[in-house]
Amino acid sequence: MTARPQIIFDNGKPAFAVIPYDEYVALTVNKAKKPKTKEDELVPFVLGDYIKNPIRVARIEAGLTQQELCQRLKVTQGYISKIEGRSFTVTASMMDRVTKAIRRKG
Repeated sequence: MTARPQIIFDNGKPAFAVIPYDEYVALTVNKAKKPKTKEDELVPFVLGDYIKNPIRVARIEAGLTQQELCQRLKVTQGYISKIEGRSFTVTASMMDRVTKAIRRKG
């Protein structure tokens, strides 16, 4: 018997699906038999999903403070703050300059 799932709505949006028990068991048994790995437990954190400015993402991923980056770029900390702001449009040449500064040691 192949029954159609029953959809239960809440405030006009699908909230639950009721499926036949045999289909539920088939869906859950396959997962229960598979051995768990570390990859199953970890959810990758992508900084760029939360911070939209690529300069700020690159700086944080490099483990640098704004002060350290401003010293490498030979600009003020205030300028770094400005180019990491939400309203700043990052150009390719600016990103290239920052990338080179991050790669440079001290």
